Amino acid sequence: MTLPHFPMPSLIDTLTEALGDARHLPAHGVEELSRLFIQRRYPRSTILVLAGDLWDRVYYIRKGMIRLYYTDSQGREFNKGFFREGQLLWPVAPYARKKGSLFSISALEDLQVSVCGFDAFYRWLSMHRCWEHFALPYAESLAGEKFLREHDFLMKSATERFLDFRTDHPDLTERIPDYHLASYLGMTNVSLSRIKKKITS
Repeated sequence: MTLPHFPMPSLIDTLTEALGDARHLPAHGVEELSRLFIQRRYPRSTILVLAGDLWDRVYYIRKGMIRLYYTDSQGREFNKGFFREGQLLWPVAPYARKKGSLFSISALEDLQVSVCGFDAFYRWLSMHRCWEHFALPYAESLAGEKFLREHDFLMKSATERFLDFRTDHPDLTERIPDYHLASYLGMTNVSLSRIKKKITS
């Protein structure tokens, strides 16, 4: 599979954008914060966080994709979301940091990531009075995505959900295996296959 070529933001670029115009950030602060991260590689299917475990790390994805998913009592998996190159992934919900994550996180593809312990990350931002400035936009964005996803599941057909996803994320449509994409869109793999055939026929 050929992936699209486009420039990826660096860790420093991503942290700079996330912190924006934080007034309390010291000179060269982003570079200092980035030094808390270390480089790691994980083969595909590696579980980074298992449901029930504390999620205590921040991940910056340099290459590859990460999958978030629920697992029911019968072992069936339901995809919650996907994160790719240039994105930060961290435990936004305090529950995951204190009582254990409600979902698992694994490598959908071979991963190259920069990793930082959440406590160290949080302490640095809090010490420089930047935590709220960093965390609030993420929490608001997460809430907005959740409401939009709920709306689409209730008000749109399976075909509409797929077409919307393909329009918004054309590269991910090709990268994510159909059975994972179908789960995320709330349909069976067979239904997704039928929708694709109908669209292309």
